[in-house]
Amino acid sequence: MNNLTTETDLVSIIIDNKAYHVAPNENLLQTCLTLGLDLPYFCWHSELGSVGACRQCAVKQYQNDEDKLGRLVMACMTPVSDGMIISMQDTQSTTFRQTNIEAIMTQHPHDCPVCEEGGNCHLQDMTAISGHINRRYTGKKRTHLNQYLGPMLNHEMNRCIGCYRCVRFYRDYCGGDDFNVFGSKSHLYFGRAASGALKNNFSGNLAEVCPTGVFTDKPFSEHYIRKWDLQTAPTICPHCSLGCNITVSERDQKVRRITNRRHDEINGHFLCNLGLFGYEHANHSERLDAPLMRNNAVKCSVALPTGDAKKQLAKLLSPERINTQTLPKCIAIGSARTHLENNAALMKLVGQDNFYLGVPDHEVQMLHMLCSAYKNNRVSPFSIKQAQACGAALIINEDISHTAPRLALAIRQMSRNLGIKNAEKLGLADWQDGPVRNIAQNNRSPLAIIASDTCQLSALATEKIITSPDEQVILIQEIQSLLSRKVDETKSLNDTSENVEGISKILDVSIPNLDKNIQAHPNTAPYSASAQGIVDALMSVDCPIIIAGLQSQDPALLDASLNIASLLKQLKPKAGFYGVTKQVNDLHFGLLIKEDEDKYQGIDSFIDRIIGQEGGDSPHKTPDTLIILETDLYRYVEAKRLETLFDTVDNIIVIDQLLTPTAQMADLLLPASSFAESQGCYLSSEGRLQHGFATISAINQRMMPWVWLAELTDLHNPAQLHHWLSQQIPILAPIESFSNLAHINLGSQFRIAGQPRRASARTAIHAVSDVKEQMPISESDTPFVQTMEGVEGFRQTQVQMITVLPANAWSPKWNSDQGANRSGKTSNKSHSPWILGIKIFSHASLTSKQNSQSDIEQINDKEPIKPKPNQGIDSNPEITSAGVRLVPSANLYADFELTRYSSSIQFMSPESNLKVHPSLAASLKLTEGQEALIQGEHSAARLMCKLDKNMSPDVALVPNPLFTLLGQRAKIISLKKKGEHDDAL
Repeated sequence: MNNLTTETDLVSIIIDNKAYHVAPNENLLQTCLTLGLDLPYFCWHSELGSVGACRQCAVKQYQNDEDKLGRLVMACMTPVSDGMIISMQDTQSTTFRQTNIEAIMTQHPHDCPVCEEGGNCHLQDMTAISGHINRRYTGKKRTHLNQYLGPMLNHEMNRCIGCYRCVRFYRDYCGGDDFNVFGSKSHLYFGRAASGALKNNFSGNLAEVCPTGVFTDKPFSEHYIRKWDLQTAPTICPHCSLGCNITVSERDQKVRRITNRRHDEINGHFLCNLGLFGYEHANHSERLDAPLMRNNAVKCSVALPTGDAKKQLAKLLSPERINTQTLPKCIAIGSARTHLENNAALMKLVGQDNFYLGVPDHEVQMLHMLCSAYKNNRVSPFSIKQAQACGAALIINEDISHTAPRLALAIRQMSRNLGIKNAEKLGLADWQDGPVRNIAQNNRSPLAIIASDTCQLSALATEKIITSPDEQVILIQEIQSLLSRKVDETKSLNDTSENVEGISKILDVSIPNLDKNIQAHPNTAPYSASAQGIVDALMSVDCPIIIAGLQSQDPALLDASLNIASLLKQLKPKAGFYGVTKQVNDLHFGLLIKEDEDKYQGIDSFIDRIIGQEGGDSPHKTPDTLIILETDLYRYVEAKRLETLFDTVDNIIVIDQLLTPTAQMADLLLPASSFAESQGCYLSSEGRLQHGFATISAINQRMMPWVWLAELTDLHNPAQLHHWLSQQIPILAPIESFSNLAHINLGSQFRIAGQPRRASARTAIHAVSDVKEQMPISESDTPFVQTMEGVEGFRQTQVQMITVLPANAWSPKWNSDQGANRSGKTSNKSHSPWILGIKIFSHASLTSKQNSQSDIEQINDKEPIKPKPNQGIDSNPEITSAGVRLVPSANLYADFELTRYSSSIQFMSPESNLKVHPSLAASLKLTEGQEALIQGEHSAARLMCKLDKNMSPDVALVPNPLFTLLGQRAKIISLKKKGEHDDAL
């Protein structure tokens, strides 16, 4: 049932002589499942809609009370109507369902005991619900050859029942083109034309979408555990900035798999491949288990007991070394991939002036720009669900298919909204997938993309402009001029009328005429036609969205994007903005910058504070102790500069999960718990504060970083940390809502079961040595208990409403993860922050002023952001003495710090290369496949040249991690033969 459906909107239907009040315009199958009724199905999916392919959801519909015969209908294809009379239990419909599934099972193998879907199989559940218990078919079954589909999925085609879910998801929903259905009748084959890794970023979801065991989770296969033996808990994906909700499953202190945890506002039903398979760092052999201290006498590191490690930490961080205003001896750098609580504890320890943020300075500046725009209500930060509901979108230099993949999937669905709207005019609901797609054809909602290269969404774009970042700013300024003119016209109309609705009607008619003679940009307007087309598209809908972010690493470009988003909001109050950041918890860095200071304490400032003292212009004395929290500095700073930095200080303290290159330089190394072993808060790129729970009790000597620092900070629990943080940063005050975990299940005297209910004991994992297992560690500060003896998941969502999402999707008769589809349009009716999170900028906007005409004048009058050296806008896009303009190329599998520890993710990571347009390659004397030397300001790299005629001819694309080291301009030298120019490196 839709959130917005009120009691007066409900219609009455009768199912098996019982009356129900339900939401209109839904299909009957969705309605029955939402009511908790057990109606079997295969081809239907709540996100993919209905096609009526499997015929399993047959029910009998009666015309009225006098109709005694009725007729069979497929529930998924039947819209709910007032007064509808339905029977699920009559003899004809139950017999039809039994016969149908018996026919389906004639070709299905009898391999449930060895199938990895066993116990988590939708086919098993539906067979039991349908009542089919006896197989009468004795003929020969058809067999297929399986394919290799890459490192993420196993393929067992003989288990297929021909429901078409996989191809509908992969091709129709995700836009993949390397997977299809072949053959006919009982010889259907779902796979690739030839074996090979599936390319789509959401291919891993096939394991969940498939109702049988055709596609299974390959990394899970390597350490497989039956579902009833898994311990689970809800948390947040630790990679990109979107804040997708996940369920972590563990056994024997190891993460076994990640599954999607439905959050209607964010990830919905699907996760990207990185979210599904990027967990292997938690199990990696380079995980730290004990504190290590460097012993120069024996030239190795020695392990310390926890108590000794804390004493050593206290010795290095004695009060005279920290928080002294004149000569601070200790400075620290925070992390963008750890919980807010850990950064707060570290900032409390060393003081804000000595606390540096674990991203480059220009990224801190861009994060601050986003936070300021959100706090001052200049733009409205949208959720992914809101973005999907928009009527038009403009994406500015952000390859969201790789930097924000779940957002890209939502924009792909947004492009269908025009076709869905046209179908609605003909009386078709959006869940009628086949007819809606037939009517829509290629009619798509406006989508404009401004970039330096093509992307996966380019095929959907109604307007795509490929140009250099320098030219992009000019184009955006022209759009700004056009929107400013429209704002002036709006103000003129407001002065002559107080009827807002009348003004909107006048605007809709007047704007096209008013804009004919607008000069978009003084002196030159090279993109005036494109700018006008983009503005017209944005103005043609009620709810447009602008998407920009940090991929460009160009503050001037982001500033221009925020300006046009602010102007658009004046013209379209429902307009939204999505600012894509780069890491799971980096947005809160923008809140740590004081509004009245132009001081961005990122990694660059951190480095300059230590090794930039030779000029004598710094008021600070060089510190002798560094604390580095979960940040590998080698990803941001050239190795030689870091070696100089580490040689300058006496003590290096690193707190991290893994033995990273930075951790190897530590004098004292403290093991941190992973995302699966920790609980704490994340702030997503839309400004949503969310809490993640621990699935595993931290083993050995691993601890959350704030726990290591607790005795020094005098902050001994999350409540104290949250209170201190809310005092320092008032906009984060809602974090105190997550302080008391006891408030989660006040409606029950029991804790929440972390394991699904089962009828027998768990499988003995160490049966070779002992069938008895150790009791799991039960932590008192979590609402979850590591047994099945607690409140079950289905009771949390259907019977006993409590305020946190269940640990799993199990409910009676529904053992598979498909049980999550039974909740209807919304996954949970509760408005608890533990479920929905807290949008902190929505709270801020209640007290902040609305944009006014003076704000618009300020946008038009203010000077553009001036780029720093080797950063920002260059007036000449051609090759200069400073070198070629570089642009970062994003990749989902290569850009995130923890991905290199997951073998399946690393397999999908492409080879690093230098990507250039053929015309630029000719001027640089480069050819396809030739090695090139790229010399940046502080570092250099060798890459193979790749030519692409579809990209901008004025730039060169390099992988995002290398771009961070090389800078925005570099000299590119062709290497004629192997070994040439080695001295330049």
